[in-house]
Formats: sequence, structure tokens, C-alpha cells
Amino acid sequence: MKQLLINLKIEYLIVLILCIPITSCVTGIGYRQSKISLYENELSIIAISSEASDREKFAAEELISYLNKISGKELSVVTIKNSKVPDGAIAIGDIAISSGIISQEELDLIREDGFVINIDSKKGAICGWRDLGTIYGVYELLRQVGVEFFAQDCEIVPERSSLTIPEIKLAIKPHYDLRTIFKYDVYFKGITPSMKLGYTPNDDMGYHGDLGAPGERNWVHSASFMMPYRIFGKEHPEYFALNKSGERVKPGEGPPGHLCLSNEEMRKAGAERLLHLIEKQENRTSFVVTQGDGRSNSWCQCSNCKALDATPGDHMTDRLMDYVNYNARVVNEKYPGKKILTLAYTEATSRPPERVMPDPNVMVMYCPYPPQTPCQSHGLDCPENSQGFAELQGWIEKCPDNMYIYDYPRGYRVWYEPFGSFYAMVDKMNFYASNGIKGIIQCVVPTSFTDLFVFVQGKLFWEPDADIEKLIDEFMDVYYGEAAPQMRKYFNFMHNEINTRPVHQHCERPNPDLVTAEYTAKALEMFDKAQEAVKDDSISLQHVELEKFCLLFSDVNQRNTRNGQLTINIPEHAKRLAETVRIAKDMEVIQVGNLPNMRNFKDWLRSISLLSLQSEPWYYDPGVDAFLKNPENIFIY
Repeated sequence: MKQLLINLKIEYLIVLILCIPITSCVTGIGYRQSKISLYENELSIIAISSEASDREKFAAEELISYLNKISGKELSVVTIKNSKVPDGAIAIGDIAISSGIISQEELDLIREDGFVINIDSKKGAICGWRDLGTIYGVYELLRQVGVEFFAQDCEIVPERSSLTIPEIKLAIKPHYDLRTIFKYDVYFKGITPSMKLGYTPNDDMGYHGDLGAPGERNWVHSASFMMPYRIFGKEHPEYFALNKSGERVKPGEGPPGHLCLSNEEMRKAGAERLLHLIEKQENRTSFVVTQGDGRSNSWCQCSNCKALDATPGDHMTDRLMDYVNYNARVVNEKYPGKKILTLAYTEATSRPPERVMPDPNVMVMYCPYPPQTPCQSHGLDCPENSQGFAELQGWIEKCPDNMYIYDYPRGYRVWYEPFGSFYAMVDKMNFYASNGIKGIIQCVVPTSFTDLFVFVQGKLFWEPDADIEKLIDEFMDVYYGEAAPQMRKYFNFMHNEINTRPVHQHCERPNPDLVTAEYTAKALEMFDKAQEAVKDDSISLQHVELEKFCLLFSDVNQRNTRNGQLTINIPEHAKRLAETVRIAKDMEVIQVGNLPNMRNFKDWLRSISLLSLQSEPWYYDPGVDAFLKNPENIFIY
């Protein structure tokens, strides 16, 4: 971890008595009335300022909650108005500065999301350069006393009859300024990756829904939210893109959300809406000003817009940078310190600018996206990714201080195909860390080994040189329990197949090449052993079956009686299909992809079998239980 280490002294005086993975609580702690000490003095309170922010209050609550889970002792939050932190207290947030326990000079060394922990024998303090860092600092202190965070339903919280918080003097900052996953919860069960894992929370990013646009939650392509056609289209059609036929295009009926970026009145109106958004969300740090989602042929064709291009109508990067810089300057004048994010996306803006460079408060999210970067199962040095790799290097050369990444580590068309982007993303992260990239946004995560991916990426956001294989083993030992050896075997098998065959997986199309009949047969042997190993461990079994579902789904999708590609006998196929349905029911799967026959699980079932269900949601249909009881019956003609 990138640390400014100031006499770090970790002394664990108490032997770990019991350490168990938990979900949302630790059982059996209510009867314990143990002592928590700060090296010598008993810890009696958690102190915050009377002007503490919501994040500082949350940090204090989290610390109290986990210390209670560890020891059974109920601490309380005390609000202090005079900046005098008593002995036996841990100060949380800005009160640490006013009380003199942590200096502003220490904090200035770890801006913006770093934190300082100072604890001695009498009192202690945790404070970030801003309040977000304070939350990260609390989670780090908890790690120092034995808590480990792996996933939403997988944490290690030790139970101790007595706890001593060691003497600590520690300062840590993340490697990347921005560390987030976009729309994690929309595509896959779960919540947005936690601050416990070091991610930037969603509430640190500007959200266009606060402009009064119901359902408009996509902050990535901001044009249609900043300048919605429903508000401006009737009176100001000139604000919107002119097509090659000389017509202004209404977003939704033509290319999505492109604007006439040269129109000065549109710029003024859009900037006013952006300032209004920031006013409503003044505590947020980053706001997006980007093009609509669409290829270069859907951009505005008017002569004024083309004149902003380095080569008129060829690529639109300079045009976009001119527009984004306009907004960035308006914002900087009223809200200095706010960052404006934009996209280098598709052939329209993926190439670096020739004349108009981004302003200092503009961060460019380069998108390793097809067709320039079509392979997501290998790194940027994959031959198929050569064009995108060259473009990114051009951006870094021209704008080294303005670069973020918006990456695509999963398949968006068939969601539950095994998608092997894990090591590809590790390779990319090595390049990003070595070449000055300052922030990473990942557009959802793969459904294959989802929680492992989120855990490891969270570590790399803070510590780019982390030991990846060690992290994998640590995670799997806890997450899969006794099934860990078989799950590691399958994980290695999957990625070896990707690299040796090789398999180039594409984020925007189906990827059937990996899961062949031979692949499935070998993988099922590993999964059967894994399931047997944890048959009495419901949480670990659920984790195993989540991964097995991806394998089974892909197998029966490609080889079934409806498409004539079946390579096994009917009883074995019926068994696999039944297990696919059973796990999907347990997971309450609804949507499975973004293709015409690959959206609703119920419709997908009908397309690959004779199983027709009527109920909504499908897993309440009586036909499901009947099928699971006698799966071969649907194959009797």
C-alpha cells in the first residue's frame, strides 16, 4: 500500500480467540461484557464534532458497530463542542485536527481520499483529508484489529474476550483518485461495491436525476440529461444534432442524445443546468459532461460544428473538448475544485485531440471499447486491441495529467456466459498504474467470479503492486470454505483455456467459444466435488452454485434439443437443465441478457426447451416444481 509511514507500530497484545466469517451479524456476543483498551487506557467513547458531517457520523457509527461485534461492548458517540478530546476517546473527523491529535500538514500529504490514524496509550484519532477518507480510515483501523472485508455476505469479525487497540501512527492514500463501478446492482444481484473495499461511493458523483428527469439515471452519456429534448426540443430544435439530410434529430427517434455542440445558446443553457445540478449536489466532487451514446455518423453535421474538428467531420475529439472546456471554465469560476469528466469513446472521440487539450479540471475517461479495443479477455497488448492501445498511449502522451479510464470487463449481451476478464483487467491495471492514469470507472463487473473480481480490484485501486495470487487464495479460502481448492482449480482452468486456445471475448456480442462440450464436462467434475465439499455450508454452497449457474446456462444455451446441437443424452441434458432452473430460482433470476431471445429468463427457457411458464415472476409458476421433480418429462413426445 502506498503509505507515508510515520513510525508505524503494531503490537497485537491479545490472542485471537475466535475468528469466523459472518453475514450481517456475529451470533453469541450479547453476553460478553469485555474491555476495549487504547494500549493502556480503557476506550470509553467515540468523539465527533458538533459540526460533524454525515459521513463522519457514519464513520463513528461503523466503528462502534464493529467494536461491539468484536467485544460485545456498547460504546457511545459523544459530541464535543470545545475541541478537547478526553483520554479514553477516539476522535473521528475534523475534531482530530482542532484537538491537535492530527495536523493539517499530515493530511495535506495524503489528499484527496487518504486518511491518517494516530493512536497512543491515552487517546486516538482518525481523519481523512476530506470526510470520505475518514470512513476509509475507520475500516483500516478495524483491519488492524482483525476484521477482514471480502464481500457483502462475507466478512471476518473476530470475537475477543478482551481487545487492545494498538499504538498506531499511519497515513495512507489510494493510488487512484476515482475508484468506482457503474451500475453494479442493475445487472447483477448485489449492491454497489462498498467503501469497505475502498471504492468511491456513488454519492460522490454527480447524479442527473436531480435535474427532475424521472428515470434518467445514466450519468455516463450526459447530453440527453443536461439538455433533454422534452424541455428544449419544441422551442429550440437548433440545440440538437443536424443530420446529413439537413434535419434536426429528436433523440429517441434517431441518434441518441447528440447535440449541436457549437451552438452558443445551447452551451449557455446547458451550463446553467450544470451549475444548478452542482448547487443541489455541492458535496459531490465529479460531474459528467459528455456526448450522447452513438457513432460518429450521428453527430451534428452543421458547418459550425465541423469547423471545431481538427479535420472537419473526420473525428470529433477537438469539437468535444471545446464544448467540455467551456463547461469546465463556467464551473471552475463558481465551484473551483470540482472535476468535469468526459469520454473518449468509439471512433468519434477515441483519438486524442490535435488542437484543443482538456482544461486542468477536466478528466478524460478513455474507453477501451470496440471496435478499437474488441477483446476483453486479454490485456491491451492483445493484437486485437492494437488500435485502442495506440490511441490510449497517444492520450497519455498529450494529456498525462487528465486521464481516467472507463473500462468494460463483462459481456453485456449474454449476461451469464463465463466471461474471463479477470487477468485481462489485472494486466490493464498494471499498465494504468504505471502510466499515470488517475481514476478508474468499470462499467459493471463480470458475472464470473463477481465478488472475487470486486475484492481484488478494490485492493489494486489502493495498492497496484499487491500480490494477486495471494489475494485470490485469501478470498477463496474464506468465500468458498472447503470448496476453495476445487473453485481455484476451476478458476485456473477457465483462464488457462482463454489464454491457450486462445479465446477473445467481446463485451458487446455473445461469446460461445469458451464453453465447449469438452470444457463443460471437465468443469462439471470440479463443480460436483466443490458442491459435495460444502453441502452442509449453505453460504459457501450458494457461492459455488452461483458460479456453476454461469457454466450450466452457457452449456444448455448452446446445446439443446431446440437448436439440434445436443451432444449428450437426454437424461444428462435434462439433469443439467433442471439444475440451471433450480439455481436460477434460488437466485431469483429475471433478466439474462440484452438480445431479443435473451432478456427474460422465462422467455429464454421457452426458446431452448419445451418448458413454458405463465406466472410472474416465473419461479412461482407451479410448472417449475413439476419440472424439477421430473425433468425428463418435458422431453417425452
